[in-house]
Amino acid sequence: MLPPGHIAAGFLTATALIKITYPQVSGLELTHLLWWGIFFGFAPDLDMFYSFAKSKAFKTDPSKGSHRLYFSHAPVLWLLAGVSIFFILSDPFWKFVGLLLWLGSWSHFLLDSIQYGIMWLWPLSHKVYSLFPVTNQAGVDSHMQAAMRKSFIGYWLIFLKEYAKGLRISLSCEIVLVIVTFIFYIINYKPLI
Repeated sequence: MLPPGHIAAGFLTATALIKITYPQVSGLELTHLLWWGIFFGFAPDLDMFYSFAKSKAFKTDPSKGSHRLYFSHAPVLWLLAGVSIFFILSDPFWKFVGLLLWLGSWSHFLLDSIQYGIMWLWPLSHKVYSLFPVTNQAGVDSHMQAAMRKSFIGYWLIFLKEYAKGLRISLSCEIVLVIVTFIFYIINYKPLI
């Protein structure tokens, strides 16, 4: 899934958690918690920058060095980090940040599990689990790497074309998620004008 979908999921996760738990924090801290939720919804993909620097291309094929195979894309690490913060710190704001670290990142992993897959059992297994596995991703990756050598913009145009073609389920979920988030935001939050 692309960043807009993960960001939307992080926002909705933070909003739902706030509405369910009613944390005892100030209004400004509530705004900060929403931003933390947005960040943690996207944060597992920060390993993509390392992957790109290492291979000079964005690899998405799970068998060919995708960033989703790095330990930083393992849900158990994010769970342990979030729960540790929650139990170690006593301030309600930081306890809530710990919950968002766990749940915001897991919203990311759930979305990635639709088609790309996630190592849900790491460190016991490096097997990638997905509901609708992507097929022929190696061919798409090599096609995109060739485009990257020619043009940065060309690479992204091919990426978006291949994404729309090969990941229709993820793209559909992402579009719905972003629209729902936008509507929810308009209904529940005052514009910043």
